[in-house]
Amino acid sequence: MSWKQTLEQISPGHHVLPKNKGMRCDAHLFLSGPLLAEVEEEVLAQVVNACSFPGATRVVLTPDCHVGYGVPIGTAIETEGVLLPTAAGYDIGCGMVQLSTSLTGDDVADVAQRRRWLDEVQRRIGIGVGQPGSARISKKQFPEVIRHGAKALRHHASDVTERTCIPVDDDRTDVPGRALQKASQLGSLGGGNHFCEMQVDAHGKVWVMLHTGSRGFGWNIAKEFFVRGAQLLGLKSRSEDQVWLDWDSPIGRDYWNLHNMAANFAIVNRLLIAEAVCEALEAVFGGEASVYYEISHNLIQREGGRFVARKGATRAFPKGHPALHGTAWEETGHPILIPGSMETGSAILFAEAGAKESLYSVNHGAGRRLSRSAARRELSQKDTDRRMAGKGILLNTRHTPLDESGPCYKNLDDVLQSVELAGLATVHQRLTPIACIKGND
Repeated sequence: MSWKQTLEQISPGHHVLPKNKGMRCDAHLFLSGPLLAEVEEEVLAQVVNACSFPGATRVVLTPDCHVGYGVPIGTAIETEGVLLPTAAGYDIGCGMVQLSTSLTGDDVADVAQRRRWLDEVQRRIGIGVGQPGSARISKKQFPEVIRHGAKALRHHASDVTERTCIPVDDDRTDVPGRALQKASQLGSLGGGNHFCEMQVDAHGKVWVMLHTGSRGFGWNIAKEFFVRGAQLLGLKSRSEDQVWLDWDSPIGRDYWNLHNMAANFAIVNRLLIAEAVCEALEAVFGGEASVYYEISHNLIQREGGRFVARKGATRAFPKGHPALHGTAWEETGHPILIPGSMETGSAILFAEAGAKESLYSVNHGAGRRLSRSAARRELSQKDTDRRMAGKGILLNTRHTPLDESGPCYKNLDDVLQSVELAGLATVHQRLTPIACIKGND
């Protein structure tokens, strides 16, 4: 029997997968009818898996959902006393930074200048898989970075970041040697779906959006605990995505501390790249820029006395939420940064009170529709390059990366409509790309 046949509709944008044999809780799916119709059975099977972990008390699926590692991308899982490495993934702390600038579309209209800006940013940061980053943090400073996050940079205000510092309960926890070897990647963008993009809103204001995470540092920490956890639980080969850790156990405490160090790495990584982007904007256009907001979408956090793991899902606190008390966002809720694709643009949202129903979580992007291999197999390079050129979007690569082009992702309008339909958040700004840096050759 199809899992879809068991769904119960609560409202047009909210369905429930009731607790069944082996499941410890219901799953709440926040998708419109058309998006739900596209969801593969494998995604729902992974939702069932998420609901079956020890300690699971609530599971949420967001509109950008697609098949992931153990649990779907686009999932939020609340647990009691249990940590789920698969629900934080390999890129612990991956997330977004949005920069607000003093520039207008007219200021950046010159193609040659935009091309120079792409070059200036690339000159200041690391681009591509495995590449080192800027040398802005010394070896002596690095321990402070992974334990204190943005506080280690001292000049960043706390109200522009989701968490200035992810607390490390015991900073005596040893960092795996393979992770320490990747310390040099601070200030690097990486590859895959990570990017740095210049955008223009409907009023002609220029923004810059960044997407990256904890790079090889976080990957090696995640791998360490997938392996150790699987051994501890006696799991079969290739079952590492089933690892769960008792938070109060020695291995659970170690994972929690190192997970938080990786999250701090990711925060500082994004802010260092943001500094480089600001320098490049000033050098090329004479404009100023500052961090509007910074937020993660691959992270486990303590909320309401329990753990909430968001895997490819973005936190969405509305106005009046206790966690925003005393911040610049207390009266509005904090910004939610939603990238679409390099062709279709992105969005900034603000949460509504209804976000409580989704564990204060919404989608982290548009969500993949085509796998990378399918994109390379099915899409035309010539047509894709022509389409991007016709839209006036500059790239740092000779050819558009097919596996990151527009058809690889769900329609952003449909995804955002689903969020609003469910009463989770409201779109505040739509952003159109005009220049994009990707970590592809």
